[in-house]
Amino acid sequence: MFRYGILDTPGEEAFDGIVRLATKLCGTPVGMITLVTSERQWFKARVGFDEVETPLDRSICVHALPEPTLFVIPDLTRDARTMANPAVTGPLAMRFYAAAPLRTASGHGLGTLCVIDREPRETGLTPLQAEILGALGEQVMSLFEARRASLAEKEATSRLRSSEAFIQGVLTASPDCIVVLDLHGNLVFMNDPGMSLMGIDDFDAVAGSPWHRSWKGSDAAKARRAVSTARTGTPARFEGWTDTKRGVSRYWHVMVTPIAGSDGRPDRLLAVSRDQTEATRDTARQVELTALGERLLGIADPLEIGARVAEMAGLALDLSRAAYGTIDPSERIITFERDWTRPGQRSVVGRYPFACYGAYADDLRRGQAVVIPDVRTDPRTASKATELGLHGIASLLDVPAIAEGRLVGVLCLHDAGPREWRERDIVFAQAAAERARAELARIAAEEQQQLRTREVGHRFKNLLAMVQAIATQTMRSTDDVKVASDILAGRLAALGQSHDLLLDGGMGSGPILDVVRRALDMHIDAAERFDISGPQVRIGAKVALSLSLMLHELSTNAVKYGALSNVGGRVILGWQVRGTVGEPRLRLTWVETGGPPVIPHTRKGFGSRLIERGLAGQVGGVVELSYPSTGFTFTIEAPLAAFQVEI
Repeated sequence: MFRYGILDTPGEEAFDGIVRLATKLCGTPVGMITLVTSERQWFKARVGFDEVETPLDRSICVHALPEPTLFVIPDLTRDARTMANPAVTGPLAMRFYAAAPLRTASGHGLGTLCVIDREPRETGLTPLQAEILGALGEQVMSLFEARRASLAEKEATSRLRSSEAFIQGVLTASPDCIVVLDLHGNLVFMNDPGMSLMGIDDFDAVAGSPWHRSWKGSDAAKARRAVSTARTGTPARFEGWTDTKRGVSRYWHVMVTPIAGSDGRPDRLLAVSRDQTEATRDTARQVELTALGERLLGIADPLEIGARVAEMAGLALDLSRAAYGTIDPSERIITFERDWTRPGQRSVVGRYPFACYGAYADDLRRGQAVVIPDVRTDPRTASKATELGLHGIASLLDVPAIAEGRLVGVLCLHDAGPREWRERDIVFAQAAAERARAELARIAAEEQQQLRTREVGHRFKNLLAMVQAIATQTMRSTDDVKVASDILAGRLAALGQSHDLLLDGGMGSGPILDVVRRALDMHIDAAERFDISGPQVRIGAKVALSLSLMLHELSTNAVKYGALSNVGGRVILGWQVRGTVGEPRLRLTWVETGGPPVIPHTRKGFGSRLIERGLAGQVGGVVELSYPSTGFTFTIEAPLAAFQVEI
């Protein structure tokens, strides 16, 4: 442990920030970076805990040291190793404990990054929390290793300052970006790995330039202060962003140390910069995902959900465009209502067949992410590269959202140039797409519940009207009270069975003719007044229920106001499959004739909206309602495949 020079050192923001982030993401009041010695445990950073160190008899972390991976105790009072620990039995009793062991490359345990709750957690951490805690533990060890490396380099520099050639050889061999500065902070030397990371082909082009100018914004002032501090003989550290010569932003952990001359005083300065870009961005992305969930709570607009998820993903992955598209029931059309773009990029808002994007729709339907670094060379998109290029799409990452075994949405991520999508990019995009799917499912469930509540009320009103209409028609048909009573009882029983069938969702998949006949069974006395025709076509179970509800509504209205409200009216119900080229479509029509003159409604009630939107919303169809004086007509047309979806 002494190689790291960390024990009993003052607090540092880099470590404090990691503990704050760990407690926030894991939802615990207490968190620590603990180092365990033979006599005590000492806390490099802590949140929610006042003591700087404790004796070993109060240590829980000591039990985590032998563990190879994450160590979790859901309830400390039930674990034989900890139930008698003063930290568990004392006034500030700890109940839940989770820790990422801090290990050297040789496997020696130094301590832990731990989070603690005062309440037990039977389920421990979520998979995401566990992954993040482990990643943050690795970050702590990276800082430890950076400190160890820095100390080692300082010692080596002190021992070998007489050998300039050897020093330069060591600097060149390091994978970090290492520069040597004069006492004014101007560049004297940069190792080859550093030049590669910074996109510098010829060091002579930057030799002698002020080092601080390579840093962005306020980080330039940090660099100047670090130079001033190191010039006095004291090492200095800071973190900041630079832009490489190729315009790529990188985040560095930097240590600036003096190089002593022959007189023992600082002669030059050594700046060692470790690239922490990906770890920093990964942490920021996880924080963004967590914050996104909080920002989406309470939003009831599906378009806003998709737009916010797309914007978050686009910014986090530094893309040119991001959009969340919804899929029609046939899984052939993707619709973008809104998208997020960088300035100067074209919008993709609109409806598109999957064929417009390339030959990978089946991958999405199977729930597989589509990863294409270059649309020109990937066989799935090469034939569409020109069309994709017109939209500024040179590379893409499409992540499907699956619900009940069906493709319901796709998070589409685009970049204007070829791009190597890394595994961490894909994992992040999958998490974002799942977040969008879950929130959209929540909205849909809430809307469906509201619709069902209103529909039940509407059904009861219609049921009473139907009972009245059946009674009236029955009494008209005979003067014999006994006969009328028997007929009325039978009709009311049929009405009750049909009503139960509709409310219970008893309509299954099958031929459309069977579905139509079952839906109209309650009007068996008017069977000769229905003209039903159409080819045999099978439809899915949920579509069958929606169709039954719609026919129930149409027939109820016909009995109350339309062609079935008198003795001479008729209803023509027919369907046909249209289109022999391309995607076939099913067209269904309901035409009333011979009834009383039609008077169009001045306002739409729930029944009218159910007729217009219920089935149409399920199959993505187009609805037409018209009110000529000769009789009400209704038409719906949609892709045949949407009627046949089994969900």
